[in-house]
Parts: sequence; C-alpha cells; structure tokens
Amino acid sequence: MNDRKIEKKIRKVFFLLSDHSKIDGHVFLSLYEVTHSGPQNLGDLLNGEDEFIPLKTEKGIVLLNRTHIVQARIDSEGESDDIMKMGSGYSICAKMGVGESVEGDIFISLQDGRFGRVKDYANLPFTFLRLFQPKHVVYLNQHYIISIHD
Repeated sequence: MNDRKIEKKIRKVFFLLSDHSKIDGHVFLSLYEVTHSGPQNLGDLLNGEDEFIPLKTEKGIVLLNRTHIVQARIDSEGESDDIMKMGSGYSICAKMGVGESVEGDIFISLQDGRFGRVKDYANLPFTFLRLFQPKHVVYLNQHYIISIHD
C-alpha cells in the first residue's frame, strides 16, 4: 500500500443536477468517519466541507459542485443502519424545484431525546436531508425542496 494513499470504499451513486442533467458513477467514501462510529456514508460526504465531490464515471473523474446537486440516490445496502431509523417515522413527499417529487420515509429523533415533527426534520442544519425508500436512500438538497407533505 502506498503511504500517501488513504483507503476508500467505492459506492455507486446517481445524481440529479440543477441544470436537469443526470449523472451516475462511483464516489469514494472514507472507511472512518469523525462524527460517528463506522465508515463514512454518502450523507456525510454531501454534508461535509468539500465544495467539489469527485465522481468516477466511464469517461473519467468529474468534480461535482455540491451546491448544484439536487438529489443523490444510493442503494440502501451499506448506507443505512438501525440508528438512522430511530425515532418517530413519517412517510413524506417532497415537491422539488428540479425533477419530480420524491417520496420516502424519514425518522426524527432530537438530540435531547424528544421525538420531533416533520417541521423539525426539515429545519435540521444539514444541506442534504435523507429519505429512505425500499431499495435506496435518497438525499435531497434543501435548497431545491419547494414543499414537504406528510
């Protein structure tokens, strides 16, 4: 192993961008995450500090500007765990400014142990909100959500 390389987990992701284009490829996720135990997940990457996210495509590496990512979808296997699904569960539909409406489940557990409302979830200090679907986890950029219906 090269001393300068950091081992990464490679995961396939689909992106919808603000210009209505769609792109898929593989992102590189760290095997460790500072904010929680276990490996980095796509939500950690999207809500992180880097403005540009490398995506390995068939044509090479593309750097995606995080602010122009409307939606990211990844297989739920390896992306979700039981801790993410603690709290009050709600089925919601997010009407998007770009693309179609997105349906999925959210789980709300506030830090002080209280269970919250959909409003509390929508106002979390993250750019990308997580929705669970049967086979995928979808991350929605709050800046492109027009409304949320439960």
